[in-house]
Amino acid sequence: SLSKNGKQSFWNIPCCFDIETSSYKIYGKKYATMYVWALCVNGSTIVGRSWDEFTEIIDFLAEHLKTKKNKLIIYVHNLGYEFQFMRKWFDWTDVFAVKERRPVHASLPNGIEFKCSYILSNYALSYIGENLLRKYPVEKDVGAVDYSLVRTWATPLSDTEIWYNVHDVQVVTSFIQEKIENEGGLDKIPLTNTGYVRNYCRNFCFTQEVSEPKLMKKLKARYHERMQSLKIVSQCEYDQLHQAFSGGFTHAAPLHSGVTLQNVGSADLASSYPSVMVRKKFPMARGTFIGQSDLETIIGLTQDDSYCLLFTIKMKNVTPKFIYEHYISVSRCQILSDDYVANNGRVASASEIQLTITEQDFDIINRCYDWDKESTEIHNLRIYPADYLPRPFILSILHLYSNKTKLKGIPEKEIEYMVSKNMINSAYGMSVTAIIRDLYEYSKTGDWVTSDANVMSQLTQYNNSYQRFLFYGWGVWVTAHARHCLWEAIFEFGRDYVYADTDSIKGLNFESHETFFDLYNLECKCELRKMCNYWQIDFNLCQPETITGKKKLIGVWEREEDYLRFKTIGAKRYMYEHTDHMLNFTISGVNKKYGVPYLLETFGLSGNSELYRLAYRPNFDEKEKSRQAQKELQVLVETGELDLNLVFKEFNEGLYFPANATGKQTLTYCDDSYCQECKDYLGVSVPVMELSYIHMEPQSYYLSQTIEYLQFLEGFRDASL
Repeated sequence: SLSKNGKQSFWNIPCCFDIETSSYKIYGKKYATMYVWALCVNGSTIVGRSWDEFTEIIDFLAEHLKTKKNKLIIYVHNLGYEFQFMRKWFDWTDVFAVKERRPVHASLPNGIEFKCSYILSNYALSYIGENLLRKYPVEKDVGAVDYSLVRTWATPLSDTEIWYNVHDVQVVTSFIQEKIENEGGLDKIPLTNTGYVRNYCRNFCFTQEVSEPKLMKKLKARYHERMQSLKIVSQCEYDQLHQAFSGGFTHAAPLHSGVTLQNVGSADLASSYPSVMVRKKFPMARGTFIGQSDLETIIGLTQDDSYCLLFTIKMKNVTPKFIYEHYISVSRCQILSDDYVANNGRVASASEIQLTITEQDFDIINRCYDWDKESTEIHNLRIYPADYLPRPFILSILHLYSNKTKLKGIPEKEIEYMVSKNMINSAYGMSVTAIIRDLYEYSKTGDWVTSDANVMSQLTQYNNSYQRFLFYGWGVWVTAHARHCLWEAIFEFGRDYVYADTDSIKGLNFESHETFFDLYNLECKCELRKMCNYWQIDFNLCQPETITGKKKLIGVWEREEDYLRFKTIGAKRYMYEHTDHMLNFTISGVNKKYGVPYLLETFGLSGNSELYRLAYRPNFDEKEKSRQAQKELQVLVETGELDLNLVFKEFNEGLYFPANATGKQTLTYCDDSYCQECKDYLGVSVPVMELSYIHMEPQSYYLSQTIEYLQFLEGFRDASL
């Protein structure tokens, strides 16, 4: 069937392309070759072994489907990978990329276009197969193929190896087919995952769910008029907003870093970013540039929530007031004296600091640090009138939250639940999309070219866009408000504070801090009621009921499962054991499915490598065996045969994960072509040719800490004794 988007018509069918490759070395030089590809067109799958075969199929489809008239979209999961292999086999008319070597879509002169399904879904293939497909279920054959074996186009492939590739394209094809049915056509599917929530919220803001055309036009014009009062007037203002923007706060308490702790509690903020978007105040009119100011003025203005402040502050002789954590990020400092002391990327002290912040940041800094107040310099102060976000925008966020909450746990509503969950999680992301972007182009010569952004042109386009329903400054304050909420808990916990990550806190003696959580949640409820009264919104939208009838208020602290043991040695580096005795960790750079079995075999109880693999990294057909293996592991821990204390003891500076224990790959982009003999794992040599390719090899990992951080911890502990 065909669908139309304006004058352009599309084949309204799901298509997907995927390749399997082998990487190898000859005298240390890196090579890779594609040995099988699969192309699924509307449920029918074609398998080939060479690029010549693939180009022939593309020409065949273009001729018989008349794709110059009716465009054919072919999805590729992680288009950047396949594109590097196939880019020199075709002439391209249009390649759009978010950064160099990261194309989002790429078009051929014949009307066939490749799009990236990973950017659309934000999930790995295995997750899509296991969790997102309901109407047309297909699962990725995880673990079915040994990638370490070199294969070529001539290597005989088993049914398992062929179906591994076929199932990959079937997973994406099923995913796209469900999208087509849910969205009402292929042309309705956005480029990115964030595009879903962007389209939903924009439509809600412009139409407010009315159907009468004249009223709809009036509402859109009214909203557009509101957005015209929220313009970024200069590059200086944009740069200042960009400098003030910072993500979530993720850090380990220096007092407990490197120490194995018992009975650590954990709590999460429910939908933290959406919550502050509906109950906090944001810039709601064009900012007034004041320029120079003083500390007394800033302190006075921060007492009134009628203003949002943006300014650059220079402080001298900065020392910690709150010793258990440090707020200022080294990377955000525009000026930082050479004598600064860093706590794993956070400034503990310095003789001089300059950075751009909001009033929310200032409040935390003022409670965290002491400094010479008389020498404080305030530059580039901008004052924005603060108010709640527009009523229709708040309603769109609350409707997404309500849908996610009400649909959770209802089997026949799983698809709708996953859609709502993904959308509410993306609601914040659309608010902080960069306005000024460099252009990444794929030239006719086959090279990537980066062009500097035309700042004023892009700003003018942004300010005047009739489709704009967001203001970049809102995103800056979303994370600022969320950090402020998290830091309220950090200040409360003090010496008991162990670890924080964006919307969660882990700490000791949770029972002694229950009053804080109760008061915070009460204040959150009061803020939501105040907003609802202001905008005449039904408060029940803020506390939808779950399937069991329990009201779930947005933005409150919720207790998570406690840890029997917990140890952190820095941000995104912690190990834990829950009451089920299953060992887990979070390490940026190591996949726990590979890393945990290695640690258990190496430092725990050796001789059980297959048991550990089954428990943590089962193949697609080993789910029941995995559950049994997890039970056996629990028994080993409970009986003392497997002592997890030995593993926790090794979780320190210098811990080494070999290449086969990380689950991570090092990618090397190679742009030169080659033609040579390649020997496969069976010992058969054949000539292979690639015009460009990506070489992949497993990477090892050292759990290292900087000398500065180790010295800081040593000095910190000596001072705190």
